[in-house]
Amino acid sequence: MNWFYSEGGAQKGPVDDAAFRALVSNGTIRPDTLVWHEGMADWQPLSAAEPALAPQVVPPPPPGSAPAAGAPIPPGTVPNHLVGAILATIFCCLPFGIVSIVYAAQVNSKLAARDLDGARASSHNANAWMWVAIGVGIAKLAFALFQLLVAAPEIHKALEEAAAHGM
Repeated sequence: MNWFYSEGGAQKGPVDDAAFRALVSNGTIRPDTLVWHEGMADWQPLSAAEPALAPQVVPPPPPGSAPAAGAPIPPGTVPNHLVGAILATIFCCLPFGIVSIVYAAQVNSKLAARDLDGARASSHNANAWMWVAIGVGIAKLAFALFQLLVAAPEIHKALEEAAAHGM
């Protein structure tokens, strides 16, 4: 039997059963791909025309491999560091934390657009700016503690004078 399928709005085929099954197993033809063969009344999604083939359409990729062409890249594949960016903004350093949040927000949209390299770059930038914010926050805290330690003798002296004068 010869099969026809739709790809990018264009009709492809004919392909024989073996070639058709190969296209299904490598992810070229997915459950929502329109297919047709002689004897069918109209074009149908693969999941309706051949339900037994549909579960085999998108096999899980081996670890470390790139997704099949046309397959979506699932969110979470690349860490977005959004939680860390938000916490760094709230508790450490506002300006650098905001930069981190902006980069973190770009990760999932780039994954949805199949821009894996762009998502990785945004993830890296979000992580780097998050650590810059944390570092600046720690430096500010250390400087404030240093100032307190330097001023401690003067504060102690002022408290003693106030107590001596009955204040």
